[in-house]
Amino acid sequence: MIDKLLDMQVLFYCMIAAGIFGAVGMFLVNRSYKKKVRFAQQISKMKEKWMNLWKSRDILLHRMNRWVWYPSLACIFFLGLAVILTGDGPGDGISLKYLYTGLMVPVSLLLLRQALDISYRGELLADSMADYMDFARDTMEEKQVESIPPQATEEVVDHIARSIRECAATKGRFSQMLSPEEEAIMREVIKEFMES
Repeated sequence: MIDKLLDMQVLFYCMIAAGIFGAVGMFLVNRSYKKKVRFAQQISKMKEKWMNLWKSRDILLHRMNRWVWYPSLACIFFLGLAVILTGDGPGDGISLKYLYTGLMVPVSLLLLRQALDISYRGELLADSMADYMDFARDTMEEKQVESIPPQATEEVVDHIARSIRECAATKGRFSQMLSPEEEAIMREVIKEFMES
């Protein structure tokens, strides 16, 4: 039975199948990431877009790693099994094609993993996060401007004007600003500054 398995080269074909299986799996993961990116481009909410890209990137990186390591381990397992099974027989030992395939499949899967790597696309994630941060900052500034009631604005203007009058009374920098016309101009300037 063992001789028949070795004669039919079932373990050799299993190693090749594991390599093909891993390569196809990595291509599918890469394609699904590209679909996620296209879908994220259509989302208008910045926070949702960034969160979708962040979560999907981590999940797909783990899947990509699994498609490298599981077939590589299976290939090494079949190589070890071939070495053990041929060691019992009276033959010369394992064929070199088993050895080359057992080494080349994991190496080629690692190289393919680097070629299809989605982690270098972190700049897309960083750009998405920067867009989200800009959008959040803009909305915060809009809310701050809208949230100041007119009564509070008047109180702030009164406080600043009172501070300037006190400074003018002590013969400081603003000692010349004691006339009512100048004080009215000063109040208008402060209001314009606060509104801008």
